[in-house]
Amino acid sequence: MAFLLSIRLSLPLALSLTVYGSPSAPIPLQPASVKTKFVTRAVGTQNYRCDVKAGAWVFVEPEADLFDWKTGSKCGVHFFRDDGQGRRATWASLPGAEPASSVTVKLDRSLPSPGGADRNIDWLLTNTTSNVGGPGTLFGGVSNVVRANTVSGVAPPAGECQHDAEIVKVPYKAVYLFYEPLQHQ
Repeated sequence: MAFLLSIRLSLPLALSLTVYGSPSAPIPLQPASVKTKFVTRAVGTQNYRCDVKAGAWVFVEPEADLFDWKTGSKCGVHFFRDDGQGRRATWASLPGAEPASSVTVKLDRSLPSPGGADRNIDWLLTNTTSNVGGPGTLFGGVSNVVRANTVSGVAPPAGECQHDAEIVKVPYKAVYLFYEPLQHQ
């Protein structure tokens, strides 16, 4: 399944993504005073742990490979990292990449997936909490990350949580948009 991306620029900057089964519409998660640094396609899993006592699947972490939107080449990975204030979403250059870079974020706000919140994980706007790498690196200078165009990744039904601590990895796809401040050079 391929993703379709269309970016419409106007004043103020508005971003539109074409989502399967729904019309193109502006994303209300657009950060202010930024420009797009780069866009990736992610393919991976959203991982959940069964908590029998709560009768629910608890989100643990994502595991995904990132592919450059323009070239299709693998350019990074997505996972959770403990930054001393809790486990947070992180995107990093490939292991061994020179120069290495990463960005760790906290959630600003979320939006149910227009493609069906019962089937697809939420779209997210995040704010950077830490950034490793200088201006010439992949993730250097990233101020915000938006997750959009999500496909799948939703936890299984609560009734399927039968074995405490069981881990389920649910496949998902998404587009991640990485932003930097307008004044960043």
